[in-house]
Amino acid sequence: MSLENTESKTDAISRRQFLTAATIGGVVVTASALGGAVVGGTVVRNAAEIELAQARARLERYAQLFALYEQLEKVGIDAIVAAGMTVVRGALDAVKAGIQIVRTGIAAVETALKNFQALLDSLRGGADAVARAVTDLSQKFKIAEGIVVAVIGVALPLAESIASFFNALLGKIPIVGEDLRRSANALADLVRTIPTVVDAVMNQLLRQLHNLFFPLSGQPSVKTNLFDPIVKNLLDPLKKFLSDVETALDRWESDFAKPTQKALDERAKIRKQIAQLKQDSGPA
Repeated sequence: MSLENTESKTDAISRRQFLTAATIGGVVVTASALGGAVVGGTVVRNAAEIELAQARARLERYAQLFALYEQLEKVGIDAIVAAGMTVVRGALDAVKAGIQIVRTGIAAVETALKNFQALLDSLRGGADAVARAVTDLSQKFKIAEGIVVAVIGVALPLAESIASFFNALLGKIPIVGEDLRRSANALADLVRTIPTVVDAVMNQLLRQLHNLFFPLSGQPSVKTNLFDPIVKNLLDPLKKFLSDVETALDRWESDFAKPTQKALDERAKIRKQIAQLKQDSGPA
């Protein structure tokens, strides 16, 4: 074998080996790339499937929540609250009307007390005039009694002195009719009743009237024992109670009734919007 043939064979083998090695290397590289791509796609697909499963789970929970919401709406709590508010409002309106009636009654009682007090004040002048007249009568009675005692010389009550005087006078008249004697006795009986009447008027009537209604000083007993207790223990507390009730009614209206009605109206509006959306979306 010549040297040229040997070199040519060697070169040919080297080229074949190089091409073979390059081809094998390319296949290996290609296989590696394809394998990486397959592995990467699998990871992405698995992540997407996990995300999809999670989304489906969330949708199922949302569907359950929506179903529970629809069941909750079927309870009809809004209608119950509205009906209850209507009933309570009617009762409270009746209470308000009753308060006005009671206030009218309180005003009537206060007016009656004032009118009665004015009447008593107007009677004070008359009572004082009667007291002066009775006192004057008593004084004149005593003066007359003293004069009669001085005339007959015997210290007797005026009635008895008058009776003795007429009996002595009639005894000196020869002919005296029975009518004259009865008149003298009637006059004596009349005079005898004057001290009793004066005592009754002064001590049992006028003194009691002055103590109750017309005291010389301080407040009358009828005011301290009747008017003031009625006002302080009944009318004033009753007016305060009515004011507290009216305040509570106003707060019920402002703090509960109006906000609740506003919330019910808003819920009805939203419920209408939901119904419209369900209608627009078609059957599920």
